[in-house]
Amino acid sequence: MQAIKPLFKRELTFIEDVNDQEELFNIVGKRLKEKGIVNEDFTEALIERERNYPTGLDLSPVSNDIPNAAIPHADTEYCNDKAIVFVKLNNPISFYNMIAPDKNMDVRYLFFIINNQKESQTNVLSELMGFLTVVDNVKALEAMQTKDEIFQFLTEENSNIKN
Repeated sequence: MQAIKPLFKRELTFIEDVNDQEELFNIVGKRLKEKGIVNEDFTEALIERERNYPTGLDLSPVSNDIPNAAIPHADTEYCNDKAIVFVKLNNPISFYNMIAPDKNMDVRYLFFIINNQKESQTNVLSELMGFLTVVDNVKALEAMQTKDEIFQFLTEENSNIKN
């Protein structure tokens, strides 16, 4: 996780109440467009990519006591920068499973990869998946109530993130 800590930004850390995936993607896409981090076509590209290549991660093999996550992303041509947007949902929403795309699952944590450099996408994905497969990391996120707490946990050198 050390390598990707600089990609997290306080202003790109959110706690949200949404009804579904599309609503969330529209909210995040609008905020990113306003900041110039993505282009006009990002939100539609994100929705389309998620439809064709689901990003839900079933964390039940790790533990039944932690919520599932998703790692949505669009192709590099829609991104103007490199960042990770973190969203904690107050209530889970439905995503399809990355491994078994026909299976629906509830997701509570999202790590949107914003990447304008093709070659580094797999490294970011790998680091995030490593982070999510440590029960203590997800339980720590679960206990946090504010964006500042979450941002600090994800970025501080001396945070208790386990690898």
